[in-house]
Amino acid sequence: MILELRGVNSFYGSSHILFDVSLDVPEGGAVAVLGRNGVGKSTLLKSVIGQLNPKNKSSVKGSIKYEGMELVGRKSHEIARAGIAYVPQGRHIFPSLTAKENLLLSERRKKGSDAYWTLERVYQLFPSLREREGTKGNLLSGGEQQMLTIARGLMQNPKVLLLDEITEGLAPIVVNELVDVMKELMKTGVTILLAEQNIKFALGASTFIYIMEKGQIVHACHTDELDRDTIGKYLGA
Repeated sequence: MILELRGVNSFYGSSHILFDVSLDVPEGGAVAVLGRNGVGKSTLLKSVIGQLNPKNKSSVKGSIKYEGMELVGRKSHEIARAGIAYVPQGRHIFPSLTAKENLLLSERRKKGSDAYWTLERVYQLFPSLREREGTKGNLLSGGEQQMLTIARGLMQNPKVLLLDEITEGLAPIVVNELVDVMKELMKTGVTILLAEQNIKFALGASTFIYIMEKGQIVHACHTDELDRDTIGKYLGA
């Protein structure tokens, strides 16, 4: 497993958010964490990337290992340099920079090696970004902005890509496009861990699913094994 969580408990001040969460993400796999709003999905990803720390009046207990390396206690920039990219909820692009400038600003190449994700490869995955490369971020559509945030994550050339609610606020046609993007990403070998409320998207974008409820993992199965009764029980859909 490239990413292993064991007995993870996460806190914001005195508020206990995650309770003994354990999950595995296989190398090259696509794993979705499904759950209603407020169950702790985003906190899970922030715990992995190191955004929960005393400086932010938050903390993580337990073990989060990436390629055998313990992440708990490490700083976000150290985790990012190790090979994990985080695409946060809410897009957070640079509005005054062009699409191309946003991408180049995020570019990271390891010394002495060729990067898989180059500007050209990103444009092949997201043709609309090539067409809009000279457009400032704040003038892009919501769907284009979301594609730009994913593309920025890829420009870091990560081994693991964390995606937080990337379908939020998007039209169904754009969500369908993102399913196609995720399928293409799976073919490249990048490992994906995504937090989602959109069941249809998660089913199309992952091979394994964990369901969270009140900060705990309550169900785990291969994507094609998720049945309607389970969906109705935990997700109310």
